[in-house]
Amino acid sequence: MEAIRKTLGGLFAILGAYYCILSLQTLTALPSVTARWVQRSGDPDFKYDYGIFMMWIAVGAILVGAFGCRTVVKGVMAVRGRRASWLDLAITAPLLHWFWFLYRSIGNGVLDRGAQEIAMRSNAIWFGAVCLGYVAIAIIMRFGDSPTRPATGIQPSESGAGL
Repeated sequence: MEAIRKTLGGLFAILGAYYCILSLQTLTALPSVTARWVQRSGDPDFKYDYGIFMMWIAVGAILVGAFGCRTVVKGVMAVRGRRASWLDLAITAPLLHWFWFLYRSIGNGVLDRGAQEIAMRSNAIWFGAVCLGYVAIAIIMRFGDSPTRPATGIQPSESGAGL
């Protein structure tokens, strides 16, 4: 079981690093990313709200980067044999990926209907698999024996002072 934890930790550390890189790339090219998204949306009114969209894309990129950094830290801890709760990431993953899915879906606005369906389906499968992966690693890290994990709860003292 420990080998599975370490392997999953390494895979998620790589995924987290990808999210960090993607976040930095988005933030460094924010004006062009926003202009491309507005253009690809196909909505002629979106150009009037360019500033608001740029702000929301920046917020999303920062959140993805923070999520990625947290994933890298937890992944490296898992590779080193330290167990930590992944519950925060398992809860945050669907929320973050839902907004990312909406962003990607709107950005596919100029594609024909068939291409939009293919893009949305592949994004949904990818995001669903990633979110299920976060839930799976949270469960795997939570349960099972680990000699490095200290016991939780109140331990009775020898002197009885805790009573």
